[in-house]
Amino acid sequence: MSKPLSLLHKLALKLGQNPRLALMKLIQGGLLFAFGVLMIFVANNLVIDSIQREIIALIGLVIAALGVIWSLIGYLSMSVLRIYHMLNKKD
Repeated sequence: MSKPLSLLHKLALKLGQNPRLALMKLIQGGLLFAFGVLMIFVANNLVIDSIQREIIALIGLVIAALGVIWSLIGYLSMSVLRIYHMLNKKD
């Protein structure tokens, strides 16, 4: 097996070892995303027009983006080992 495929194989095995942890990452990412969107909503509707409003919205956007990335990692961790085994079947 070539070196890139070997590294990919090790990464797939590492990510797919703990499905419970992957589900927790998925849920945490979803909650983090919801919190970021809530911050944007609050900044838009409750804070008076100012630079503070824009900063709160920007922080909310960054938090929402981090939540999407975290839940994507959790989702891929749950599915990558299954996909890897389907593609690597020797039947």
